[in-house]
Amino acid sequence: MKENVLKKLNTRDIAHIALAVALNAICAFITIPATVPFTLQVFGIFFTLEYLGGKRGAIAVWLYLLFGAVGLPVFSGFRGGFGVLLSATGGFVMAFAVVALLYFVISFFKVPQWTHYLLAAISLIIIYAGGSAWFVYMMGGTIVHALVVCVVPFILPDLIKVVLAFLLSARLSKVRQ
Repeated sequence: MKENVLKKLNTRDIAHIALAVALNAICAFITIPATVPFTLQVFGIFFTLEYLGGKRGAIAVWLYLLFGAVGLPVFSGFRGGFGVLLSATGGFVMAFAVVALLYFVISFFKVPQWTHYLLAAISLIIIYAGGSAWFVYMMGGTIVHALVVCVVPFILPDLIKVVLAFLLSARLSKVRQ
């Protein structure tokens, strides 16, 4: 890589990253209990990655996951610890790390805005695929059952969350400049 991302962070970047980590925790706390809980995590992750950009956004997402893995109660239901990642729905949360990596890699290239929408669609597929595969691995059953329980009810709400994350990110970016 051409640049060391951590050396390029200034105080404002660090503050934005910290606020994004807190936002993701708050979005996870807003939960409707179900087999796979309805949360605002998808909104938080996509807002973080779009608003902060791939490099700083990825750092924020990875820090959020690290804080949760070491035991801070930042995941849905005020849970934390590596056990949450190993639970039946942990694959969805672990997929956030892959999505952040994808945004991180893309950030090194100059891409048109429309590719961000394609990237978001691919990212949702990664989240659904990773979460469903992990759900089947942990719970047994079939992939069809996992899709019916873990994906179908979430498609429309998650699309709405992604659109709102993009809109809010665009609006705040204009205000910031």
